[in-house]
Amino acid sequence: MKTAFAYWDNRIAPVFDIARQIHVVETESGRIVAETEEVMANELPVKKVFRIVELGVSTLVCGAISRPLHIMVIASGIRVISFVAGDLRKVIKAWLDGDLESGKFAMPGCCRRYATSPEMSGINKEVHLMNGRKRGGQGQGGGQGQRKSGQGRGRLGGPIAGGAGGACVCPKCGNHEPHERGVPCMQKQCPKCGTAMTRE
Repeated sequence: MKTAFAYWDNRIAPVFDIARQIHVVETESGRIVAETEEVMANELPVKKVFRIVELGVSTLVCGAISRPLHIMVIASGIRVISFVAGDLRKVIKAWLDGDLESGKFAMPGCCRRYATSPEMSGINKEVHLMNGRKRGGQGQGGGQGQRKSGQGRGRLGGPIAGGAGGACVCPKCGNHEPHERGVPCMQKQCPKCGTAMTRE
């Protein structure tokens, strides 16, 4: 079994959407048999999902995570334990001991974390930046895009304007389908594998 821990500076990364590193731990019978460090390019969040699926990860441990990205990850068959904070090695040990979800490693001010299914998901507004700069632009809908001067970001971290065109992409198999105006991609199922799709 492989578990990925999103981290920064030897601690769990506070926001998975902008995390660039994961520590992958492979275990057998409750013991670590291999550990690797993986770098994720700072690109569209859907590409991060493709990457952790490619690595064979079955569980993702992370800090705050946006709702669309959380849904994409679990739609790919990966369990998510979110709103976790703390030293990377201590979190890994807690995971091995089965103590990670006891609340000891919950993010400060976090009253609840995402469940592992879209129907039970919620969102926390924890918004620290890993580079020390203040984070901008958070609405009530749970969007956590960064803002630069005169520049907006879309809900998946890409350009804010998808427009009437564009495409819907399956986070599991990569299938592309034309976007239908007025029909959110998240409400469409991939005709090839049945996974909820997302906007490219």
